[in-house]
Amino acid sequence: MPVQMPQTQRRFTIWASKMMTKASVKKIASLALITLIVLSLVRTIPAYASGQLKQVRSSPTNHIFWFSEPVRPNDAVLLAGSDLQEVTTIEVRRLGNTSLTAAKNRTAPGSYRAVKPLQATVQSLKFILPATLKMGAFECVVKSPGWSQTIVLNTPHVWWMQGNHGTFSTPGGSLRAFGNSLSFGSLGEARLTSANGKQFMLRSPPGDGYALSFAIPSKLPAGAYQVAVCNGLSSTWSDAGTWQIKASKPWPGQVFNVMDFYGRNAKKEILRTLGNYNPPRDRTAAIEAALKRAARNGGGIVYFPPGKYIFAGELNVPPHTILKGAGMGVTVLWFDQYGYAINGRRRTDDQYPVPPCLMKGGAYRVEDMSLYVPRHFKNGIRSGEHFQMKHVRIRVDRYWIRRGKQNNEVLLSMGGCSRVTDCNIVAQGVAITYGGPDVLVARNTIMAGKSPIALANSNGAIIEDNKFIGVDPWAYINLNEQGRNIYYAHNRHVSEFPDEADFSFTFDGRGAAYIGKIAGVHGTTVTLAKAPKYPRWAGEQNPFWRRSVVAILAGTGAGQYRFVTANHGRQWQINRPFDIAPNDTSTISIVPFRGHVLIIGNQFADANWVNVGYGSSFDVICADNRLYRCGSFLNYGLRRNTGVQPSWYVQYLDNDVYDGLTKVWVHGDMLCPQMFSGTVTRYTVLRGIHIHADNCGSIEIGGNAQDVIVEGCTLDNPWSQIKIQGKARDVLLHNNIFAKGSAGYTGNRLGRALVRP
Repeated sequence: MPVQMPQTQRRFTIWASKMMTKASVKKIASLALITLIVLSLVRTIPAYASGQLKQVRSSPTNHIFWFSEPVRPNDAVLLAGSDLQEVTTIEVRRLGNTSLTAAKNRTAPGSYRAVKPLQATVQSLKFILPATLKMGAFECVVKSPGWSQTIVLNTPHVWWMQGNHGTFSTPGGSLRAFGNSLSFGSLGEARLTSANGKQFMLRSPPGDGYALSFAIPSKLPAGAYQVAVCNGLSSTWSDAGTWQIKASKPWPGQVFNVMDFYGRNAKKEILRTLGNYNPPRDRTAAIEAALKRAARNGGGIVYFPPGKYIFAGELNVPPHTILKGAGMGVTVLWFDQYGYAINGRRRTDDQYPVPPCLMKGGAYRVEDMSLYVPRHFKNGIRSGEHFQMKHVRIRVDRYWIRRGKQNNEVLLSMGGCSRVTDCNIVAQGVAITYGGPDVLVARNTIMAGKSPIALANSNGAIIEDNKFIGVDPWAYINLNEQGRNIYYAHNRHVSEFPDEADFSFTFDGRGAAYIGKIAGVHGTTVTLAKAPKYPRWAGEQNPFWRRSVVAILAGTGAGQYRFVTANHGRQWQINRPFDIAPNDTSTISIVPFRGHVLIIGNQFADANWVNVGYGSSFDVICADNRLYRCGSFLNYGLRRNTGVQPSWYVQYLDNDVYDGLTKVWVHGDMLCPQMFSGTVTRYTVLRGIHIHADNCGSIEIGGNAQDVIVEGCTLDNPWSQIKIQGKARDVLLHNNIFAKGSAGYTGNRLGRALVRP
């Protein structure tokens, strides 16, 4: 609906027209010029009356603030913005591509082709790229009376970066970039520009499209660099931000042998525990002596020769110290002076003395050994930042005994910039949690009764190439509370309870501070119309809210979100102004942010839920995954008495669904309409989903989900369908293939969907 002319502007226009009828031609020209000047000023003056923000704004230059990508020729494109119902034409051309190795291979841009807007509404629009185009980056000029806007599809968008030291890289180290459209089967390239303007070019091998890995030259000077990335589809370089290259101080390399404590008897003492059935020996005094020597040295390597070691009490590791064994098969550290059932000692009680924490420290490492932990403990292994664990096996005493309830112990809790690689871990509760940015968990086998890894509080997490095993029917992996910038890729999920498993992967909605109108917006300051209402567990000063977003649910500017940087009373600061400012027609929600999540190339098996959005979820790409015997493949915005949490900009791309009865489901929650009556699930793309013949599940768009594309999907089972249900609207169905005998498209809202071949 066009913006109504403000009352002040309308009155001035009437007055000017009366004056012009009585004036000479010269006066008419003068008045016309004055009218244009005044009207221009009126458009730029914000009008407030009685404390309420009025709908006074000029049409913005940029109406489009989000568009779906990556895309290929004959794919549909979804645009989000404002006043898009006025779009009349879209002109598309393929940009000339560029080789990253030779400029002579560059091709010239193609000519523009007109395409038809589809399902144009105030806040969304769709169109289909011509099938005759070659793959590339595409320039699109979107036009309506009075404005036009150019967007470019398939340019790289870097969401975050991580170095070999987490928040920075070292000369000879690595830099990884994560985001959307980073490669298309060709090399990726990064350009590093130093403060003095000198440029360095880095190459990445082809990735999965969402991650690039660059080797940092060992002779690259330390300093801050501006990083830009190119994916090879065009000569366009995308800014990725500033990155720090700096040398890291090496840890002390002096070795402190635990068995030196025994002097000339060290070899004899080692031999006492080497036999397969020889019990472990209490080495508490020897270990503490080596740790003290390392502490006096400012760190070092505390070496455990082959053998079985008992440590009684709390093991405190000095900073910059490495606990290093002779190999995970030959060095075993036992955290219990009472003996283990697995060692032949039968124990009938489950309560026995344990220290407050088994192992703790700041920046330390554990390598090349096995750890045996008691069945019950208060705190397991704790660390600060820059913790590392590699080639470590962890086992739990008598874990075959189960009580019929979940265990909530956390085995390993680590700080930011930490690394867990190439380990084999068993945990009865939660295996790994982290509380800081830029962690790496890779190439591990982790078995857990509650959760192999907790994703809450992520900020730059790489979780890749792991095997996660659920050993309880209710085990799960959960992005609850808040989290952002997650690369969850090429992991394999296995359940030990395939007939009754709920080994799920899910987001989990929790908490909200506000739902309602605003009193005003001034740049990056948003003033709420009412006081926020916080949950009991997170008051105003809780940092949880500085990790939240202000999301515009409805009215002017709907579909935008901004990160919260500060809050006090009704005043909330956001990271940058809205492209289209909200006003008194707008409804906003302040909710935790769960977004910028890449779920790529995983295998999910025997899961009830694979939720790539349950509650607040923003900018999520779920691509190239394989699902076996899974109940639901879902994104679902939440509308509850406790808050309204939208699910926006979620894309399912080229996923395979096997073996079972799986519901691929996009749902707009319709509960609690008194909180908010509009949709909470919108701007969703399902492309290239393949439901194989051994799975008779279906694709369903339901509730009041809105602005959805379902295209290029293949349903091999004759019982599989695509259903448009409930009050879903603005759904485009394009180029989907059904098995012979399938009902194809069904549902009570099918008549309101747009079907294209």
